[in-house]
Amino acid sequence: MDEPLRPAPTDVEVAWSDLGGSGSPGLRLDAADVLTVELPFRRPVRTAAGTHMQRPLVLVRLEVTADGSEGPVELVGWGECAALTDTTYDSEDAGTAAQALVGSLVPALLERSGAGGGLPGPSAVTEPGSTRSEWPLATAALEMAVADAHLRASGRSFAGLLGVDAGSVPVGAVVGLEEDDDDLVGRVAALVDAGYGRVKLKIGPGRDVGPVGAVRRRFPGLVLMADANGAYTPAELDHLVSLDRFGLACLEQPFGRTDLATHAELARRSSTPVCLDETVGSPADVRRAIGLGACGVVCVKPSRLGGVAAALEVHRDAAAAGIPLWIGGMYESGYARSVNAVLAALPGFSLPGDLAPASVALGEDLVPDPVLEGRPLRVPLHRGPGMGPAPDGPTVDRLSRSVTRLAP
Repeated sequence: MDEPLRPAPTDVEVAWSDLGGSGSPGLRLDAADVLTVELPFRRPVRTAAGTHMQRPLVLVRLEVTADGSEGPVELVGWGECAALTDTTYDSEDAGTAAQALVGSLVPALLERSGAGGGLPGPSAVTEPGSTRSEWPLATAALEMAVADAHLRASGRSFAGLLGVDAGSVPVGAVVGLEEDDDDLVGRVAALVDAGYGRVKLKIGPGRDVGPVGAVRRRFPGLVLMADANGAYTPAELDHLVSLDRFGLACLEQPFGRTDLATHAELARRSSTPVCLDETVGSPADVRRAIGLGACGVVCVKPSRLGGVAAALEVHRDAAAAGIPLWIGGMYESGYARSVNAVLAALPGFSLPGDLAPASVALGEDLVPDPVLEGRPLRVPLHRGPGMGPAPDGPTVDRLSRSVTRLAP
């Protein structure tokens, strides 16, 4: 069956695709570094898929020269890869993503930049026939770095480029699996006391009804979500329907990533909106899931989709189908998290995203924490040049475990 006609590109998609076009200042790509830094988690992060002690981050650092009115200006564009330490969540881990960047993606960008007379726009990284489908996380990092360089060269912010008027967006927090309900309630209480208006609980077989019920009894008005990371089987469908009593804002990824049929069945039988995450690795996946009725909410993780261009495509298609969105998190640094916050300000992102400061989970960050405001808490959007606040160079160098330099 042919795919139905899709809406025309939105204004934000056009603005993004035009970045780095003929109206942008000329940029020369001088060199690129692919770095792996390692950030400690404040405490082990347990999910149904495994336990993580450290957060490796693969970064892309592009050194560019811009033709300024008063002479050449040297700039740096930053990109961050969301790949984790292993492949329990994605087919790319940090090592695979770094290899893709060093062995393929960055050399191709250097070659194209040299042949074309300058750094192309981010759309050139994710255009049809690109590597987005093969290495979405690595491709998203390179797209971010290219866009960051162009925005810094033109003195524009990501929020300004997309025409975002909001000054801030609501913030949600995440709590991992806890063995003890009292400990879990205590952690949630600390977040509520701090001003978070939405909390997502990690759940799994044997740790679902009891923990969720304990939190709901203590906080009857809290916007509460549950994330199963695909831990359940179709045989447990009736058990998951029993979570309806807790008034969850959504139940995220209860079944395996390829099991759209069971997700659709749960969506028909449950009053709790079913949210997909691991299942949606591309805009086409989102369209397929919506068409099958397999979700009532979509968690948007730009890095998993292959970058900002893909996230904006999902934003357009979901809006046309009346499907609400929210921004998920992958324990990013504050830099990438600020990029996600801008996307969360677009119309249609109706639930608070995983946008708590990186320091909530990480023992050290690459940028200073934003100053949250209001109750429920909101995070201000970055309004300076670039995709987000630039990572601190000395901090990056100190935390780097490996650096590969590539040049024309």
